[in-house]
Amino acid sequence: MGGKELIMNELEQVSVHYYLPLRGHSINKMIDAATPLLGMLLRLKDLNSETMPDKLYTQVVTDIQSIEQLLKEQGYESGVIVSFRYIFCTFIDEVALSHGWGSNNNWLNKSLLTHFHNETWGGEKVYILLEKLMSEPKRYKDLLEFMFLCFSLGFRGRYKVNNHNGEFEVVYRRLYDLLSTLKDSQNEALVFHQYQKKIREPYHLPKKLTVRKILVLGFIGLSVIYSIYFFRLDYQSKIILEQLNNLLK
Repeated sequence: MGGKELIMNELEQVSVHYYLPLRGHSINKMIDAATPLLGMLLRLKDLNSETMPDKLYTQVVTDIQSIEQLLKEQGYESGVIVSFRYIFCTFIDEVALSHGWGSNNNWLNKSLLTHFHNETWGGEKVYILLEKLMSEPKRYKDLLEFMFLCFSLGFRGRYKVNNHNGEFEVVYRRLYDLLSTLKDSQNEALVFHQYQKKIREPYHLPKKLTVRKILVLGFIGLSVIYSIYFFRLDYQSKIILEQLNNLLK
């Protein structure tokens, strides 16, 4: 199973009220760059430290550095890249320490956040950073979408420690609503309900358009776009699967 398939399967567990499509294929280059490592993260999530591949920590550090370089080449601001790295390291550390990776793979001795940012825990700072990013959503859209994806895959930060699910839901909802309003000229940030059924009946253009009929037309258009996206996603998943298999050998 490829990285994007693993991520999409994980997203199926997310409440249907907060479903956004995983954007890829150079629409959000930041998510594209992070997808192989996210896929590996999900693939290893249920393994204990005894079954972990050797030198996992070193490999993840190398992968993060490679992603950074790729984002630089794609023209992202240095501050955005540092913020991306901070969020990603905090998420990976949270997964590692929650699933017993630490004993054989260095995480207990030196977390990714310590390695890259000389900090021991970023669960609080991530949400401070989120508030700043949300104040300029168009400028930081890619990073906000990446954060939303991490939250959808289980990242909680300070709310994991305090177990305040209600407070997290408020933050999650705010971010969802903000991203749902963002659009660009060529690729609208579309929102889909993951259990929507496609309309199979033939549609005839009425002589007089009403608001309801316009909405129906829009739904059909979104269904077509989603179908095209699905086939492109399947192709990318096969490529990512090969990358993950090579990584885990």
